Amino acid sequence: MNEKHHILAVDDEPLNLDILKELLEEEYDLSFATTGEECITLTNNTSFDLILLDVGLPGLSGLDVCKKLKEDTSTQEIPIIFVSALTSTKERLAGFNAGGQDYINKPFNKNELKAKIQLSVEIKSKILDLNKNVQYATGTAMIAMSSAGELGVVLHFLRESFLCKTLAELIAKALDALEQYGLSSTIQLRTKKENITIGHDAKMPKLEYELFELVASSDCRIHSFGTRSIFNFNPVIILVKNMPTDDEALMGRHRDNIAILAEGIQARLGALLLQIEVAHKKELLWHVIEKTEGALKKITQYHERQQLAQSELMDGLSDKMEETFQEMQNSGIYLREEEEEQLIKATQSVIEPITKLYQDGLELGDQLNSIMTDIKGTLS
Repeated sequence: MNEKHHILAVDDEPLNLDILKELLEEEYDLSFATTGEECITLTNNTSFDLILLDVGLPGLSGLDVCKKLKEDTSTQEIPIIFVSALTSTKERLAGFNAGGQDYINKPFNKNELKAKIQLSVEIKSKILDLNKNVQYATGTAMIAMSSAGELGVVLHFLRESFLCKTLAELIAKALDALEQYGLSSTIQLRTKKENITIGHDAKMPKLEYELFELVASSDCRIHSFGTRSIFNFNPVIILVKNMPTDDEALMGRHRDNIAILAEGIQARLGALLLQIEVAHKKELLWHVIEKTEGALKKITQYHERQQLAQSELMDGLSDKMEETFQEMQNSGIYLREEEEEQLIKATQSVIEPITKLYQDGLELGDQLNSIMTDIKGTLS
């Protein structure tokens, strides 16, 4: 049987603690505190997998408690979810800047509360697993890159980026590069049609999306708060969640490499969007060509029917004229030769323009078909 995760709930209202106990005690081991000072004391003596922290505590506020816990290396890895009736974006960002992982509004929704707790403890478990292997992974990575240095990761990404056919594939390649540095990240590409956001974590807190929107409107390139750093190369924004703040030299190299990576994504994004637009226009042009070919086919069929009808009319007119001449002769009416010639010329003066119009139509159809063939050949 799996060991239950241990959660510390901190709230100065006993009723709120009773509600949390009723909702969570079957799935988690629970501890409770009613002040910020008591919370800090408990964390010094007990290991917790998650802290549910009220913002509006008497004395030491929830934000101050969070900052103190994040400054202490023994407690800085404990995920903290703020619980508060304060719901504005500014207040949420204050919690995020203090080191909080997520935010739940009071009165809390049971399903939302359980889902966010489960997500946070899962992330904590993954981080613990990552930390257990980070020394081995880092050593292996350094050996593999010893000949080319850390820039080799970025250079490899730049080469691979030219093979990407979609925006999602481009983000995936960039995340692979960041993962080689041991960095957990989320990348957002902002286009005129949509914003595409993909990260190492399958689910992302709503606050991260709000943070991307806030940073996108600023002129600052790099924002740092705790172990998180966000790189703004709009339309490319990269959020790194576990910068090595205990190693200034390594963090500086990471910043330089991520900046190069972001500029590479930025350059490839422009070319890729152009390729996508060209492909879309090409598809539209093929559609127009197909419709035009259908229209030309109908025109050709119409001309063929007209030719047949014209031939029948000409034959009928010739027969009618012979019949009329015969009737006139039977009635003793004879036309002089020059009168017959004038009548024939008058008839031909009507027939010849009609025939020419038909021939011109055929020639125009041939020219259009030739143009369509050239366009299709060019597109192919």
